[in-house]
Amino acid sequence: MGITQALKVVYNLIDMYWLGRLGREALAAVSAAWPVLFLIIAGLAGLFQAGLALVSQYWGVGDYRRSLNAGGQLLIIAIFTGIPLGVLSYMVIPIFLRLIRIPEEVAEGAIIYERIFALGFAIFGLMESALSIYSAAGDTFTVMKIRLIGVSINIVLDPIMIFGLFGFPALGIAGAAIATLLSDLVSGVISLVLLSKRGVRGERLTKSDLKLDPFLIKKFFRIGLPISISSLSDATGFTVLTGIISLMGAGALAAWGVGDRPFSLIDILVGSVLAALSAIIGQNLGAESFGKAREAAYKALALAIGMSSIGVFTMIALRYEVARLFIPSDPEVIQYASDFILIMGPSIVFFTMLGVAFSVAQGSGHTKPVMCISILRLWFLRNIMAYLFGPGPLSLGVKGLWAEMAVSNVITGLIALAWIVHSKWLKPVIKD
Repeated sequence: MGITQALKVVYNLIDMYWLGRLGREALAAVSAAWPVLFLIIAGLAGLFQAGLALVSQYWGVGDYRRSLNAGGQLLIIAIFTGIPLGVLSYMVIPIFLRLIRIPEEVAEGAIIYERIFALGFAIFGLMESALSIYSAAGDTFTVMKIRLIGVSINIVLDPIMIFGLFGFPALGIAGAAIATLLSDLVSGVISLVLLSKRGVRGERLTKSDLKLDPFLIKKFFRIGLPISISSLSDATGFTVLTGIISLMGAGALAAWGVGDRPFSLIDILVGSVLAALSAIIGQNLGAESFGKAREAAYKALALAIGMSSIGVFTMIALRYEVARLFIPSDPEVIQYASDFILIMGPSIVFFTMLGVAFSVAQGSGHTKPVMCISILRLWFLRNIMAYLFGPGPLSLGVKGLWAEMAVSNVITGLIALAWIVHSKWLKPVIKD
């Protein structure tokens, strides 16, 4: 899982590196695009997380057939929602960008990027669903190999399609989106072929697993609804936050992307611990090994905090060099991004506590508390205060905006820590 996380991070950083060569508008366009894309697909996020909880808990109790049956329901949801959602998204994306007042010089690139990505929603959902089945069953080696293939394709295609190498036309920001779409397609096809031919630890996905199961679908919605609400809240919140940052200009919007992406390097190890934690908790709760589930949560918490602390303070020490790597010839963006890393950095340790809480919720299926914490963080502690401190009445500028964002991480991280320790999540959801 650590290697898998590293592959994701490497791709994201290389993507930002090449787009930075197109200028601040290209970087700002991607920064503006992702929250809107997240908003559109957020309603489905809970169903995917419910799938992870059900697949892992049935696997832990030894009911492998039921586990793959739950995985099949997840694939059905991805297929039958991804296509209409993609078409709808293609049409409404410009409206969203106008509502949050994205600068004109940024909006054009953001619309191109988002529309191409929207057309591949079904492909993306299929790939993520198939890989989550392997992760929930503990077969992370297969996930790593498939991710390696996809990321390798993406890394090779990015400069070719952005700048038009080897006879290809120069597609700019559209090239980055197309490269992602093609790599997801290859990864998704490989995942489905392996599930049906080789299976997960010898248990193959069959046609009967793809028949609708009302009992499991009901459980999907019962477990997934709070996560979907949380994801919608996050996505709407980040979309509004994008609008707030854009009020400070394209330089601030580009700096947000440049400053925030390097923190994903911390996910190479922290993200692997959190991803493993969801499967470990799910399988142990399914087997009613409650002591092991609690022990896993506490050890993951200690590991995640330690790793994130080392990563954050290393990033702070190298903040100017990191910013110049992505946008070497724009002093304003470099300064804004460096300030972001310095101010937001320490709060990432507290945000890691929230990440552990989300992993515990995903594995246990007890998702309502993290929904409430998520809504509190983005709406009451971040967006309202971010406006007041940034472009609003207090007018503390870009630094004030970064500082308020950091405070929201600290407060909600401590609340998440209290929920983990309280241990009300130690109950399997497959038992009625």
